[in-house]
Amino acid sequence: MKTKHSFFILLFFFGFICYSQTLKGIYTRQALKGIGDTSELSERAKKPLYFSYTFSKNKSLQELIEGGGTYIDTIYNEYKEVPGEKFASEAITIKPKKIFYYKDFSISNYRVYSEKNNNEIYISDNLPTYEWKLENESKIISGYNCKKATTIKNILNKSQYITAWYCEDISINDGPMDFNGLPGFIIQIEIDDKTILKFEKIKIISNTSTEILLPEITTKPITIKEYETNTLNGK
Repeated sequence: MKTKHSFFILLFFFGFICYSQTLKGIYTRQALKGIGDTSELSERAKKPLYFSYTFSKNKSLQELIEGGGTYIDTIYNEYKEVPGEKFASEAITIKPKKIFYYKDFSISNYRVYSEKNNNEIYISDNLPTYEWKLENESKIISGYNCKKATTIKNILNKSQYITAWYCEDISINDGPMDFNGLPGFIIQIEIDDKTILKFEKIKIISNTSTEILLPEITTKPITIKEYETNTLNGK
């Protein structure tokens, strides 16, 4: 009886520690290539976006630290048909003004809001799940031992090849954007060969809980399916 009683005390104690843990971090999202036939990017387009990240009490919130705007840059392209010559063209870069990603794992709710070029998108839906394939490959990223996993993400009638690098030493099954569900914290995400998301700084604060509140937005939310339908129909 005493052993059983001690077991429940230990179970409660460790559960309390996990519950009162807070993880904070900063990650970057950087475009590596353009979309479609255009692979050249302006210097402004290559500049990464910085996001803050907080996880506590089974919720996480990611927010764009500094908003952007609309920029017009001149880029120079070379064509194999005219060797040795460069041709100037204009590249328009539209950076979002505001973005946040919110996850409530206790009720499997996912929210994402984006304000870009005076257009708002607000999505509320079930937390996306992924069929991850764990790979036999590892490397150190931002000082953390990470293992590799891959999956396919289907969005807007297109498939994206996703590579994730996760750290089993951080027992939080979350990561940047909507990515989650691996046996550890996702330090880095590679979307095809076009975009990379990487945690630059991570700090775990033990015995401390942080109240994570859903930001107030007046825009009416839509589902992921409604968003895809509206986008494909040009709305």
